[in-house]
Amino acid sequence: MANSTDLYVSLLKQCSEEILEFTKNAKNHDSQFKFTDFNQKCVNVIYDNLGKENIIKPRQELFDPIPGLHETCTGCYKYYMNPRNRFAKSLDIKLGKKFEVFFVDYLNSLGIPSGLLEEKPLNYPDITIKNKSGKIVSRCEIKYMAAPFLLLYKKIPGRECYEGSNTLDVGKKIAKQRNFVENEIDVPVFYIYWLDFPCVKGVYFMPSEEVYEYIDSVGGMEFERKERSGDFVTTKEGEKKKLSQTSKVYLPLYKMQNFESLIEKFKELSGV
Repeated sequence: MANSTDLYVSLLKQCSEEILEFTKNAKNHDSQFKFTDFNQKCVNVIYDNLGKENIIKPRQELFDPIPGLHETCTGCYKYYMNPRNRFAKSLDIKLGKKFEVFFVDYLNSLGIPSGLLEEKPLNYPDITIKNKSGKIVSRCEIKYMAAPFLLLYKKIPGRECYEGSNTLDVGKKIAKQRNFVENEIDVPVFYIYWLDFPCVKGVYFMPSEEVYEYIDSVGGMEFERKERSGDFVTTKEGEKKKLSQTSKVYLPLYKMQNFESLIEKFKELSGV
């Protein structure tokens, strides 16, 4: 069984050409869609070591244990503190759908039967995992994250961008999805995060029960971000309609399991 790093690197290798073509007109961060020795060091120190002890240190205290982090943080701030999200939300949704396809294709390449639901109630988890006979044995949501929440430490004291940028919208969609998961879906559901930050990268996940427990533990919401122009579209009737959710929670990286554990679970559930 490949470890989490090997799995993530092979995922990138399989879809990198298509990712770069699909995002060629976007202004990507220099580190996106790459995994270096520096990223491995970040994962080792932050996820493996600090995460095991559930210690959140101010990121400045990690500059010495992680050579190169100071310079990376400086570039990260310069890039991500500029105004973003001016594009139409519909384009962001298309990009998210593309990453779902990349992930499903990768699972199938590992021999794990999976696909995307074509006809489903709105807000159902999009990815399905099946067994050899075609029966659905798990459902998943996957979220690609490249922009860390740099000011998290100000908004939620005690948290840091490197462990708490796993954003989950908690508006009407998650409420409807939770209702489906808890009352209609009789297989395990997982929330998967494809993290592509300048520091921490990889695939991490939480079972739906733990996600909902976390939402409840913080009172249903941790932060309400300001609305931006890209959050709205104009309908045929000329009315302004909000597409984006602005109520957020930030799932802790330390409570997430790694890519290797996810593949093990999928193989066990699907019987491959």
